[in-house]
Amino acid sequence: MKRSTVILFFLLFFFASCRQKQQSTYTPNKKDNIAINASSINNIKKVVQTGDLIFRNGNDEVSRTARSFNRKDTSFSHCGLVFIENDSPFVYHALGGTYNPSQKLMRQSIEEFANPNENNSIGIYRYGLTANELLKLADVVHGYHRTGLKFDIFFNFQSDNAMYCSEFVFKSLNQAVDGKFSSYVRTDTMPYGVTTDDLYLNPESKLIKKEVFLY
Repeated sequence: MKRSTVILFFLLFFFASCRQKQQSTYTPNKKDNIAINASSINNIKKVVQTGDLIFRNGNDEVSRTARSFNRKDTSFSHCGLVFIENDSPFVYHALGGTYNPSQKLMRQSIEEFANPNENNSIGIYRYGLTANELLKLADVVHGYHRTGLKFDIFFNFQSDNAMYCSEFVFKSLNQAVDGKFSSYVRTDTMPYGVTTDDLYLNPESKLIKKEVFLY
């Protein structure tokens, strides 16, 4: 093999190797992440149905504190219920603090609820509710929203005039199934009542979709 041919072969191999290395170490930039996160939310919107439970994991100190109250699993810090209204999914959820000055039950689009700037993951879970139970659930949740159900800053599961996030979701579901889930209320351990992970670790619950956001 001629010397010039050997040198040419070496150069081609060298540049090919460099190109391969650059491709293998490439990491998406912020613009790419925004597009990927938007795609993740669209993936959620494609599968979500009325009555689904939606969970998010916030990246702030309040969310870290909220996760610490879960009994077994700390994947998510907040939850709500989804309803398809005018062909678009909306989330009803009980939230307090500076995020919700009115302290009333919130209704938000999934994009607002999941906001990748404030959360690092989102999950959809589904209970096997019948058509009639889903109608009852809608009546209960819309009734709470219409009357302006307040967030329970004392996290008192025994009161019904104000509720925290997992309490609102559980009590709404339990009313829809005529109290069938009452046995899932925990009275033997603290915190008393129902925690966020109690809802998605429940044997009635089925994971539909989970998405992790990029930064």
